[in-house]
Amino acid sequence: MAKGLLLVVILFGGALMTADLVQAQSARTGEQIVKSQCIKCHGTPASGAPQIDDRAAWAPRMRQGLQATVSSAMKGHGKMPARGGLADLSDTELRAAILYMFYPAGATAKPAPAEAPAAPADPHRKVADGMEIFLGIAPGGKDLYHVNISVRDAATHAPIKDATVQARVANPLGGTTKKLQPLSFNDAPSYMADFRMTGKDAYTITAQVRRPGAAQATEVRFEFRP
Repeated sequence: MAKGLLLVVILFGGALMTADLVQAQSARTGEQIVKSQCIKCHGTPASGAPQIDDRAAWAPRMRQGLQATVSSAMKGHGKMPARGGLADLSDTELRAAILYMFYPAGATAKPAPAEAPAAPADPHRKVADGMEIFLGIAPGGKDLYHVNISVRDAATHAPIKDATVQARVANPLGGTTKKLQPLSFNDAPSYMADFRMTGKDAYTITAQVRRPGAAQATEVRFEFRP
C-alpha cells in the first residue's frame, strides 16, 4: 500500500475514533450550553435575539412547534450561525438549549416521581372496624347460591374465629335474612348459608359481623348479580 494512501487510512481511522469518543461523552445540559455560548446573544437585549426566559419573545418563534425552531437553529438564521456557532452541538443538545432559554425553571425542574397506579378495589373485600370481611359466592343448584363470609383481623390478617355472622340477601322485590354457620376449609374458618337468588336483578348482600367480645356488630354491604 502506498505511503500516501496508508496515511489517509490512518488519519481517517483516527478521525472515526475521535468522533466515537466525542459521541460517547455525556451530552451537555441545556443550561450548560446556554451559559457557555448562547448567553452571548440571548443574554444581551441589544443583540435583538429573544432573551432567556422571555416567553413572549420566544412564542412567535415557536409558533410552528419546537422541532421547527430546532431545525431553524441547526441551519442558522439572521446573525446566528448554524448551531449557535458550536459545530459539535448535537440535535438533542440544541433542543435542550432552546427549551432552557424558553423556560429555564421548567427545563431544569426534576420531574415528579411517577405514582404507582392504584390497585383496583376488590368488590368482594370490605374493611371496617379493624376487620377484613370477604364475600364468597358459589352456585349450589338452580337459583341456589352458597354465600360464604370470611373474616380476618385487618392488622395481623389472622382469621377471626367464633364470630357471629348474619347475612341478608335482598333485591327490590324482597329478601331473606339468615344466620351463617361456622365452616372450616383447609383450617381456614368462615361462615356460610344457602340463599335463593333468581332473575337477573342485582342483589345487595348485607353482612353483620360481631367478633368475640365486641359490643355490637359491624355491617358491610356487597353487590352481586346472579
